[in-house]
Amino acid sequence: MDSQQPYADTAYRSNREQPDLSEPNQQSVLFQKGWTMGPPLSRERLSHVYPTVFVDIWTPEGLRDNKAEEKRKGVTELEERHTYHGRLDEEVIRYATLPKTSWVLLWMRHGGRAIFLMLFPAFILGWGLVWSQEPPSVTLKEMFWDGMFQVFAYMFFPLLFCWGFGAFLEKKFPQVIYKEPKGPLWELSRQTGQVTVFHHPEKSNKPGQIDAQAPFHEWNGYMLSLPDHQGNIWYRLVLVHKTQEWALPLNQLVAATTLREDVLAYWDLIRQYMDVTKPLPDIPLFEAYRYLDPTTAEHDEKKGRNAQYWRNMDDESYKTFQQDNMTKLKKYEWS
Repeated sequence: MDSQQPYADTAYRSNREQPDLSEPNQQSVLFQKGWTMGPPLSRERLSHVYPTVFVDIWTPEGLRDNKAEEKRKGVTELEERHTYHGRLDEEVIRYATLPKTSWVLLWMRHGGRAIFLMLFPAFILGWGLVWSQEPPSVTLKEMFWDGMFQVFAYMFFPLLFCWGFGAFLEKKFPQVIYKEPKGPLWELSRQTGQVTVFHHPEKSNKPGQIDAQAPFHEWNGYMLSLPDHQGNIWYRLVLVHKTQEWALPLNQLVAATTLREDVLAYWDLIRQYMDVTKPLPDIPLFEAYRYLDPTTAEHDEKKGRNAQYWRNMDDESYKTFQQDNMTKLKKYEWS
């Protein structure tokens, strides 16, 4: 791939006046009530504050680990990324999910492990209390076969089997679990400015084919809220087309959260990412691709930014950055 490819004429530019849509609004009242709660999110100033998940998952330590893995395998991330349906780089944010069979196997392994580790200590403690109350005439062997064995046989042995068998598959036969996705779910293209929704690979016979597509300026961002049974309010980000009945929930990268500021920061990150008049968000996730993006490369050269700023950062300094980001997240005056 050539570095610093020019953007398409359709790429989103916040300093360019966008034409009004000439087509009439085709959204039903029911659709609007379900997807457009309140006014659209602001497209004004950027906060330069980032969702916590983006700074917690992608870290300097992860960058260093990826570099070591690339060296071991003899390939670079740039050579490998085009083989996947999912991408997070200077060209596109494209989300794809594993097939259902992969998720079943992953839940079998990690679910079995989590449930076993959560319940087994409590079971042993409870059994110990019961044992202490038994009369001396009851032997440990009788206690085990009359009270414990059934629980082991019908609960803990299956959990251990799921955990062990899933771990064996993941280690020895990873291709069985991590199957290639049939197709992506959605894509945000910085290169072209297009927002694309694909046919769902598990629900349609057209995986990988476009279901809906429109330029980014034709979509509004909304923060949807929903209470749970405990009275907590959960928030998530969704893109809704201005006239068509197209809604794109973006909760795969930032899951529904009780921290509304996280959703607002997520919207700002998406806006900055799509806007080719601005550099890529300066977080570890995008560091390996900054020199490939024309606007970002020019910005970094003018600022004299170290190309390995995040990669070279020590863990303690990064923890300070994470704490500062959280403080700004909560104190920023969101419009």
